[in-house]
Amino acid sequence: MHGQLAHLAEMSRRPNITVEVVPHGAGAHSGLLGAFALAQFENAPAIVYLETAAGGQIAEAPGTVAQVMLTFDTLRSESLPRGISRDLIVKVAEEKWT
Repeated sequence: MHGQLAHLAEMSRRPNITVEVVPHGAGAHSGLLGAFALAQFENAPAIVYLETAAGGQIAEAPGTVAQVMLTFDTLRSESLPRGISRDLIVKVAEEKWT
């Protein structure tokens, strides 16, 4: 786990990668409902990939995509800034996994 966290922290230094941690103190949040990925394109509508207990699915319905985008924006508003997130990842790696 230490190596994985260290790698994540290092990758977060790249300008094209953003890692933001929702702190434990934020309590229950919509990100706990399941993993998702958003894909936005220049010349096509956005789509989402949703992971559920029953497996993954792709959703293209505009209402579903909009709901997931709102969830993403809400999670970002709860998360720590990039640098503080990276510092927390490094701290946890050192304190818990060495």
